[in-house]
Amino acid sequence: MKIRTLGVALAGGAALVLLAGCTATPDGDTGSATGSAGSIVSLVDASKTTKVDDVTAELGKPSAPDKAKLCYVTRTLSNEFWGYERDGFEKRAKELGVDFQTFDVTDESSITEQLDKAKSAMNQGCSALLASPISATGLDSVFESALADGIPAIVLNDAKSSVPGVVYVGPDATTIGATAADYIAEKLPDGGKVAMIEGDPGSSNAINRGDGFTKQIATHPNLQIVASQTASWDQTKAQEIATTMLTANPDIKAFYSQNDGMALGVQAAIDAKGLTGKVLLVGTDGIPQAKKQIASGGFTATVSELPTTEGSTGVDVALWLLAGKKVPGWVDVPAFVIDSANVAEYPTGMP
Repeated sequence: MKIRTLGVALAGGAALVLLAGCTATPDGDTGSATGSAGSIVSLVDASKTTKVDDVTAELGKPSAPDKAKLCYVTRTLSNEFWGYERDGFEKRAKELGVDFQTFDVTDESSITEQLDKAKSAMNQGCSALLASPISATGLDSVFESALADGIPAIVLNDAKSSVPGVVYVGPDATTIGATAADYIAEKLPDGGKVAMIEGDPGSSNAINRGDGFTKQIATHPNLQIVASQTASWDQTKAQEIATTMLTANPDIKAFYSQNDGMALGVQAAIDAKGLTGKVLLVGTDGIPQAKKQIASGGFTATVSELPTTEGSTGVDVALWLLAGKKVPGWVDVPAFVIDSANVAEYPTGMP
């Protein structure tokens, strides 16, 4: 089995040539030739959303067709969250004995680079394409071409595609933002001023988490968002922005950060103002460093995702489709809150 992770050194300008490995037909047959247009699309019920445990219970453990190869186009591995997503993908592929290849990009804003990597991935003879797109439509052209050739396309965690036949494996980002809002409301029964640190404005996760948070805060009339600004997923920028927000509004009672990396910057700003333990801080993702801060009293909570589970499930979905099994358009992997009450249950890694 070949295990290769391609970083920024991989040239991304190659022409898009779609080479299929094993592809499926609706009756469950697989082969080494390219599948007919629409064969995979017909297996995906776009209207159906099903919890991951229910899908797994129904479809069972998949098997790997001969000569199958799965390709995962992820984001920057300098963000440890995507490292866990990759780990879930690669570990499951190893367990099932299927060849695989991972492609990563330089940073969270490398939309063009990621598109080039996706094109390059398809030049490697992928039987199925998995990806975590930086933008909602950034990889749609590759998805469309893949599906037209009978190659499954699966999105992991972010940027749920509107292309018919693309399966989404991950949580509802809008619900994540709403969960953070309700948690803050529960912890601040007397209300108060709230601030939000946003991710990259072009990211679907940032947009949807922000929408969910803003709309849900509005259902709690004693809470008021007094500041909201993008830090583009950058910890240092988040610290600078949070410092400015606290200077302008020293009575802020809570921060919501759209990821834990930025929340670490917010925590530094809160600490510098002598407000540790006095200002609530809710992050997103559930990375190990955030959980350490929760255990030590720095963070209040994080809305944790399950990237390792998502990566693993993406492999299963790809193989189910290659076997001709029908799958829901959305395999829901719900997020959940980690705070001081349950942080000890998650001492290492990410679920």
